[in-house]
Amino acid sequence: MLMLDGMDTMHSARQGPLGIARRCVVHLLAGLCLLLGSPEASATDIKTIQSYAGSLLTPLEFSSALVLWQKESNWNIRARNGSHIGLCQGRSEYLIKANYKQQVQWCVKYAYNRYGSMALALDHWRRYGWH
Repeated sequence: MLMLDGMDTMHSARQGPLGIARRCVVHLLAGLCLLLGSPEASATDIKTIQSYAGSLLTPLEFSSALVLWQKESNWNIRARNGSHIGLCQGRSEYLIKANYKQQVQWCVKYAYNRYGSMALALDHWRRYGWH
């Protein structure tokens, strides 16, 4: 079976490890492109948060976090939407005073406990518009 990937090139649906790695890179680049010029936080702050998140997650999980947290908060740890707070827009008062490392840890634990992985949390967000 042939499919188009994010760069409009054809590839086999049975990609193997190299194909998976290639998809991770595409997701990472797409996420980084979305982050340029973010008004909520400086580039240095975003890079610091992303670097820390990347140190905790596999490449596939990190690429999912890049997309998910961009959509949720634009990588702003002080983002608010009603009762939803922080990087992943959680509903915990803990997130109000949590620093970026604590928020990343909380968000990762939440995604793993509720969905099983960051990738599955992103899949849920894509289906329902929330996670």
